[in-house]
Amino acid sequence: MITANHADTRDRRHEWRAWSRRFAACVMAGLPMLVQGADPQRSDGHETVISDTQIEQALETPKTRGLMVRAKTETKQMIDLNIPFEFNSSELRPQATAQLRQLQSALTSESLIKYRFMVAGHTDGKGSPDYNQQLSERRADAVKRYLVNNGVEASRLEAVGFGAQHLALPDRPEDAANRRVEIRNLGENP
Repeated sequence: MITANHADTRDRRHEWRAWSRRFAACVMAGLPMLVQGADPQRSDGHETVISDTQIEQALETPKTRGLMVRAKTETKQMIDLNIPFEFNSSELRPQATAQLRQLQSALTSESLIKYRFMVAGHTDGKGSPDYNQQLSERRADAVKRYLVNNGVEASRLEAVGFGAQHLALPDRPEDAANRRVEIRNLGENP
């Protein structure tokens, strides 16, 4: 016979294991960013390029013993990439090509080929909310266009803009680091 105390202990152990799996999934998703560090600029002034392997690791859905680990709240794997844009522009700078090649390689890899992705554009806090929204959408479209022109199926990509709603550096809204593109795993392609 199981007493209420044993059942309570078993429930707490189950909750702890579930929390541990969610925490491990979050750590694994953020590992590439921890390796790269928070600053996209190297000491020599060049921008750091995140490798295709690091992008794959951040975007892959974590698995354990063949089972998918899913949190109760629907969290998806994502990564912020430093895709350089000029101020007030959706034109990709020449420096963006190296990072976009790594992204294209990751998205066409065997481990990610079955997934759909959101390409989310972000702006800094300069300008009106309406203008920033339109600019972020154009930036997301520019990245999607590059990826499609380089072999990623258009049906796997959804371009959206968030304007200045989700600043990378909220304490410095006008910082150029806020002008970025986020890639988010939306799950398997139907």
